[in-house]
Amino acid sequence: MLFFSCKEQPEKQPDPEAQLAEIQHKIDSLESFISIQPVLKRATVEAGWGPDKTLKSVGVSNNQYLEIIGAIARNVEINWLGLRVGQIFWVGFDRNDTSKAVLFRYAENPATLHFLMLDSTGEWKYKIVGKPVDVRYAVYEGFIKEGSNLNNALREIGIPQNMVGAVSDAFKSKVSDRTDQFPGDRFKVLLKEERFQDSIWIEGKVLYINYDGHKAKSFDAFWYQEADVRSSFNAHYTEEGEALISSGLRYPLDRLHITSRYGYRLHPVTGGRAFHHGVDYRGAVGTPVYAVAEGTVIQSSYGSDNGNYVAIRHADKSESWYLHLHQRGVANGQKVRSRQVIGKVGNTGRSNGPHLHFAIKQNGKWMNPLDKRMIATPKLEGAKLASLKEQVKTIRDILEKTESAEPRSIGDSLQATVKYIQEHQMIPESAM
Repeated sequence: MLFFSCKEQPEKQPDPEAQLAEIQHKIDSLESFISIQPVLKRATVEAGWGPDKTLKSVGVSNNQYLEIIGAIARNVEINWLGLRVGQIFWVGFDRNDTSKAVLFRYAENPATLHFLMLDSTGEWKYKIVGKPVDVRYAVYEGFIKEGSNLNNALREIGIPQNMVGAVSDAFKSKVSDRTDQFPGDRFKVLLKEERFQDSIWIEGKVLYINYDGHKAKSFDAFWYQEADVRSSFNAHYTEEGEALISSGLRYPLDRLHITSRYGYRLHPVTGGRAFHHGVDYRGAVGTPVYAVAEGTVIQSSYGSDNGNYVAIRHADKSESWYLHLHQRGVANGQKVRSRQVIGKVGNTGRSNGPHLHFAIKQNGKWMNPLDKRMIATPKLEGAKLASLKEQVKTIRDILEKTESAEPRSIGDSLQATVKYIQEHQMIPESAM
């Protein structure tokens, strides 16, 4: 769902100072609680360091490191490959046993703090604390100039650099940069941005796009989001519910929570550094696993490492692999259709918890599955389509209000203006 207000006379927002005082009280209370036990140490990322070296530099053992990484991955996705030199993590150690880590804190951004605390049973408990943010809805309009392209045009009209890639991705499913972009083509974008203290950019979302081109057909697309932020159905669709990607692979799960990406990592079972040839998605045992495309089952078997696994060869000779299944629902040689249930998420083989290891082999070599464009469905139907219609109304209301705002200059470096409206909002606090 999209959580914002579109009332003609919005309710009075809580006093920002009071909100800040309340959230600071929560943080102070939490810090007061944890200060009773741990000895806090600052783990700072240095050049060439990954999360393992960073945490071990303050005394975290290999087993504790694997526990912390596993616990945080079950709750929030951190791009460990994107660590910045100087980035800080806090680790707390038991005062009576300074070799025992009992606290982990990670600041995703200035407004969002993630905590792990070791309880009396030895289980890591997760908590997220959010600070107030300013939500800005901004509409940008422009056209492609002679000798230019859409990406350049997005920058010229002042689309924030952090959002240019996301906006470009939303358009490119319908507007090819090689064949569909022509001088004079016009476009419109509605962004939702979150900023901390009105200046520090936190995150953004493309709520709406419109394109009117000489070759590319005129179209509108709207962001659809379910209550579960990890739903694979969260994407851009036309008002009729059609996905912008006309053809493509389907997601193997309905809910996407990545716990381990493609590439080198410390193996969660062995603790050794190894290359991970796929993507791990967290899922409860018994969750349906879908074929990402039609094809023929070339393997449906069991192995000591893979557990129950299924491999499917597709029309383009690529192969999709599904490991650690609880159950296999297809047999060798069987023909399967796209999004057919081929098994259930499990914890078989060499695995440290219920998940799906999903991999793709192209031309006999493993490739990063996240490089493939995937969709959950070519068209929303039933309750999902009805929900989209409601969200479209909300987005259109925001678009209308934003377009009626006074144009504002973006800055001295750009001869561009933007229209936007703004409101104060809290990042919800939760604990797991």
